[in-house]
Amino acid sequence: MSDLESICLERSVVVAVARRAEREGLSVEDYVMRVLLREMELDLGDKTFLSYDAVGAGSAFVLDREEGESDETYEARRATLGMLFS
Repeated sequence: MSDLESICLERSVVVAVARRAEREGLSVEDYVMRVLLREMELDLGDKTFLSYDAVGAGSAFVLDREEGESDETYEARRATLGMLFS
């Protein structure tokens, strides 16, 4: 695990992400997912980042279903996020 690094986001970064998500009509979760998926398309050797939320013991990942979201789209999004954060 020596290849992994931890980062701490400044409050201004968190606020900027929330504003950009709102401006694009996305939830923060969807905006961050899009950023992560773009990052995964980088070439080997390019800088990347790993993001996680430190939660308490016994906490489970719960994904909100978007209004009008099809079963197929929901399952694809759930699988992608599960892969990223498991």
